[in-house]
Amino acid sequence: MKKIFPFLLAILFASPVLAQQTLGDAARQNRAAKKASATVKLNDDNMPRTQVVDTPAADDASKTPADKEKAKKDAADAAKQKTDDIKNKIEAQKQQIAAMQRELDLLQREQRLRAAAYYADAGTRLRDSGKFEQDAKKEQEDLDAKKAALDAAQQKLADVQEDARKAGIPDKQATPEQPPK
Repeated sequence: MKKIFPFLLAILFASPVLAQQTLGDAARQNRAAKKASATVKLNDDNMPRTQVVDTPAADDASKTPADKEKAKKDAADAAKQKTDDIKNKIEAQKQQIAAMQRELDLLQREQRLRAAAYYADAGTRLRDSGKFEQDAKKEQEDLDAKKAALDAAQQKLADVQEDARKAGIPDKQATPEQPPK
């Protein structure tokens, strides 16, 4: 009896562990239950009745092959026109950015030249120090305004290029190649 009692205890505690389902088995049963409930067979009783509105497929059946070809050609022309419009917008924006960049570079060079001339001549520094400070402040404000306008133009270019990408125009078509400088 002493030998059987520990054996019975071991069987008693091991039986729930052995009878327990594995996680994989539980997942399989759960998946099978979901598949069975998600399957809906459609028939005339459970399909909603709606009125069929004029569809392009019905129009295609009544068109002649020449009409279909003309429609395809019109669609291709419209797509080409849209692509060309976006290319032109991008090119115009790039030219505007280049012009703004040239103006900014010119203003910066002029500012550096005036500063170099001012600091090179001790007499000018003594006579016109207040005027130089006012002019330098005004030039810096102009430079800041030009930089802000240039940043806005570059953001607009990025937006136009993003619109081109969203329209499905490849990058090489949307951004015409620039000749090397």
